[in-house]
Amino acid sequence: MNITRRTLAHAVAIAAMTGASLATAAGYPEKPVTIMVGFSAGGPTDVVARVLAEKLSQKFGQSFIIDNKAGASGAVAANLVKKAAPDGYTLMIGSSSTLSIIPFVQKGVQYDSLKDFTPIALVASYPYYLTVPPNSRFKTYDELVAFARQKDNQLTYASAGNGAVNHLAGEWFRNETGINALHVPYKGDSAAITDLVAGRVDFAFLAGVVAIPQVQAGKLRILASASSEADKGLKDTLVIGQQKLPGFAAEPWNGLMGPAGLPADVVSKLNTAVNEIMASPEVKSKLLTLDQYPFTSTPAQFKDYIQKQSTHWANVIRKSNIVLE
Repeated sequence: MNITRRTLAHAVAIAAMTGASLATAAGYPEKPVTIMVGFSAGGPTDVVARVLAEKLSQKFGQSFIIDNKAGASGAVAANLVKKAAPDGYTLMIGSSSTLSIIPFVQKGVQYDSLKDFTPIALVASYPYYLTVPPNSRFKTYDELVAFARQKDNQLTYASAGNGAVNHLAGEWFRNETGINALHVPYKGDSAAITDLVAGRVDFAFLAGVVAIPQVQAGKLRILASASSEADKGLKDTLVIGQQKLPGFAAEPWNGLMGPAGLPADVVSKLNTAVNEIMASPEVKSKLLTLDQYPFTSTPAQFKDYIQKQSTHWANVIRKSNIVLE
């Protein structure tokens, strides 16, 4: 067989690239890893990200650092990760609003959830709760709905922003119940909660990790859960989808992502680590105290989940006539 210089050089180059890839996977991570979070500190996505980052740091002996880049329902962080080198050192905690809502319903989004990122592993989900101020006239779900169905009565509801899951949940709820309710978007859950506690808005769908401490402090009250299952969420709480509106559920989720083109062996290494962490009794217990429900998944299952969730929320938007600017 005649081997030319060009063929030999090509073979050497391929061998070098393969060796580099193997070395990267074998030694990964060799330096600190940044995990971008597209929401402010203290919110449900940030909380689960910090639990995961702490355990990944312990498992790999390298720092996994949370970098909050809040804005546009997570799109700010997503665009940064999209442009990052696919070497495993810039990752993202993706969310349902960032990956399964915004790209499919809002004009001008600069990323494709299924093409511009590498799914690594689902992390956790959490139910929303129908929440009101402490001095609200409404003591029950039925009282709120009955009042707001009357022609001259209009309520206001808060969300973390246009396109956030609690925005879509509010519109879905309004459409299904026939109540009169005006959406008031905020820049994150913290600002929404501030006005809800003060009684400047009438209700909101909030995650347990932010709502429950306020309830315990006497600053908010919960009327119902938007959980998909009766045994999820707070006990002795009315479950809207089980008892009032069949099929109604608002359960945001989070998962670990990387840029498109992330090496398969790095993905596999991270996926194994995340699944081990999420399955550990310690982390399960910690997340459950935060009203978060851990997942284990393969990268392929995560990708399929994103697609199914995208279809689900697109249907909600269409049926509820939601318009996002």
